[in-house]
Amino acid sequence: MSYFYEFIDYQEDLPIRLFVNSVAYVPFHWHKEVEIIYVLQGWITIHVDQRSYELKQDDIIVVNSMSVHQIERTNQDNVLLTLQFNPELLDEQRVVACNSLYQTSKNQEMYDRIRHYLAQMAWEASKKTQGSRNYSLGLLYMLAGHLMRYFSMVMTEEKQKNVKDYDYQRLNRVLQFIDRNYSQKITLQSIADQEHLSLHYFSHFFSDKIGIPFQKYLTSVRLEKAVDALMNTNHSITQIALDCGFANVKLFNKYFKERYNSTPGAFRESLTTAKSVDPARKPLTYEESPSADYYEVDTIQAMESLYRYLEPSQESNAVSSSVSSVTSDHVEIHMNEQDEGTPFKKHWNWLTTAGRAVEGLRADWQAQFLELQARLGFSHIRFHGIFNDEMMVYTETEDGEPIYNWAYVDKLYDFLLQAGVRPYVALSFMPSVLARSKETIFLWRGHIAPPKDQKKWNALVHEFVRHCLNRYGLEEVSTWYFEVWNEPDLSGVCWAGSKQEYFEFYVETALTIKSISPQLRVGGPALGYGSLWNDNWAEEFIDHCSNRQAPIDFFSFHVYSEYPSLKEEAYKLTTLMPPTFYLDSVKRLRSKLKATAMPELELHMTEWNFSLYDRNLIHDTMFMGAFVTHHALQTLSTLGALAFWSFTDVFEESRVLASMFYGGFGLINRNGLKKPSYYAFELLAKLGDRILSQGDGYIVTSGRNGSLQILMYNYAHVDQLFASGDWSGLTETSRYTIFEEKGNRSYHLKLDGLERRYKVTSYRLDRKHGSVFDEWIRLGAPTYPTEEELQFLQHRSVPEMQIGWLDAAVAEHLEQTYIVPPHGILLLSLQPQY
Repeated sequence: MSYFYEFIDYQEDLPIRLFVNSVAYVPFHWHKEVEIIYVLQGWITIHVDQRSYELKQDDIIVVNSMSVHQIERTNQDNVLLTLQFNPELLDEQRVVACNSLYQTSKNQEMYDRIRHYLAQMAWEASKKTQGSRNYSLGLLYMLAGHLMRYFSMVMTEEKQKNVKDYDYQRLNRVLQFIDRNYSQKITLQSIADQEHLSLHYFSHFFSDKIGIPFQKYLTSVRLEKAVDALMNTNHSITQIALDCGFANVKLFNKYFKERYNSTPGAFRESLTTAKSVDPARKPLTYEESPSADYYEVDTIQAMESLYRYLEPSQESNAVSSSVSSVTSDHVEIHMNEQDEGTPFKKHWNWLTTAGRAVEGLRADWQAQFLELQARLGFSHIRFHGIFNDEMMVYTETEDGEPIYNWAYVDKLYDFLLQAGVRPYVALSFMPSVLARSKETIFLWRGHIAPPKDQKKWNALVHEFVRHCLNRYGLEEVSTWYFEVWNEPDLSGVCWAGSKQEYFEFYVETALTIKSISPQLRVGGPALGYGSLWNDNWAEEFIDHCSNRQAPIDFFSFHVYSEYPSLKEEAYKLTTLMPPTFYLDSVKRLRSKLKATAMPELELHMTEWNFSLYDRNLIHDTMFMGAFVTHHALQTLSTLGALAFWSFTDVFEESRVLASMFYGGFGLINRNGLKKPSYYAFELLAKLGDRILSQGDGYIVTSGRNGSLQILMYNYAHVDQLFASGDWSGLTETSRYTIFEEKGNRSYHLKLDGLERRYKVTSYRLDRKHGSVFDEWIRLGAPTYPTEEELQFLQHRSVPEMQIGWLDAAVAEHLEQTYIVPPHGILLLSLQPQY
């Protein structure tokens, strides 16, 4: 039988190759590297040294150096983690006998230790944070030592001869000779003579077995040794070249640049000057092997089976336990109390949102809203579905005459107005009787088709607005906002008509509303952010309104973090955008409008959240507190409204899941528990009405009676791996592994000119104070919590509040340093005492 030799390229700066793959069929082959295969999902059949094994999820096997092996897919798909490393780390006189099929309750801990090392190595390879190479090397040596101590045995002569034909033994001798003598002068002729073969025969023999010419293989080995010397010694480039068997430095430079696209000197310099993360470097690889039938797979879920073997502290908080004690950033806040400051509008708590109208008739929805409104005091609320069939608004007689029913609308609007909030009316979606086709969206089947009769739609809108005026009066309704449809640019998703059909639909609807009273406010189009970045939809819409003399009092749009799929970058995978994306989107829209007839239109961001998916587990975490704070402050003075989507998880666009923290959009979960995003709004609401100072991660405001508010936060974005589309580190109970590993932030506060005694109230919101998800995990993550457990979580999950006093003598020159952990927020409120 003939076997082929696989030449393995190590990763950039480590003597390993670590990758995730799926296998259909890998024929018999061999390589000098030791290989560890861990089955993340599914089953495989592996043949090693004339024996076959079926491995399932969580199984491990070690394939020794020079062992012939074959891998086959079974009737189930598979996902594997493969580690290949230099056999020099092991004793060449010993062989590793490690196969988890022989795992028992007595030796399970020894196998779990291997899984733990693999999990940590995969983690470091994925994160590529400060010190990753050193950690990975340490883990590699620990793994090798563990294998030697608990799984190795002396290689017998019979084992050495085991099933290896004469050619295989010959090639084995040659490769070992090269590995030991690479620094000496080695020629093809000398090896041929040593093996008693002709030059011609040996040359073809080597190329056939290895797949590359002898000289290329020798050069690869020498380059491999040179890279190790560049990283781990202070030897000169010349000395390394000679020590590794190169005839001269010029030749060494030539081969090195061909292989690594860099000179040896530049390679070494990059290692010493760039020990931090380089975004361009590959994380844990998902790649094909040149010598076998490997194929890439989506590993979002596959790595979960491995990451559970991380250290408990590492899995639960992305090793923030070790980082949180380190201060990685320092911010100076200097100001004088005599500064008058600049007035500003709190655009983040003018408009709130919810899922759809009929949910607002539920007791739990209303109870949550009343509590929200009592603490935050929103001016308006927006939701879908005021004309949905479930609101019983519109039907027709057999003759096609319209029948209007405002009973549920009145019940909902009466409640909202009594709660002190006004409707921001999203005129969507279409009553099924009026829809010209049957396309729907969401679990609750909102009809997205244009009306089959525009005049009947106009009549519906006319009667609806007229009814509201008759019930609540013009003075009240003139403070409402009427938004025509939702994301009509998403053709086939939210609008089953053409772009031009929507433009005319808007014109007809807007003119209908204004015909009742010019005091009523109408606008739209609730544009999706993909169109904002991808085409000229916004400009064309404005131009059409201008040409048709259609009223538009405000322009509404939506923004989320997911990549907006630019046409010229269609080849890219879905990614997450940087923290500046929301402000960049506002600026982009404003620049678009400046080229139209309506350059100064009031802008309303009527939906925004981290993700547009209502099952993104990040939505429940402490990250959202800093996320809300960061974007609320970053977009100051750029928008009329910044409407977070949405205030509650009593929300049914998708089927409700069992878990109480499933990643819903809401500030409050369906059990009434407030998430960190909610408390971020509460702290923002405590700010004054004039800005005295603002900078990276902080704002200082003044309020009535000379009060001061200093808000500081430590925003940490998702890391490069997660942003690129790999969500393998995000699980129901482990949700912090996917963020940048930032340390604490130090804020040095210096206030001058305070002339009174002050009451100082501090509010601290972080993973230990006010994060209900983290408290839920500490409680044991119950899926269906009891009433007692809910009350416990409710009382535990509030920001820490402390009160102190500042005497006038100290206040005159206040200087203090405050520490804020990643995702944390700290608010200081100074109230003068008389």
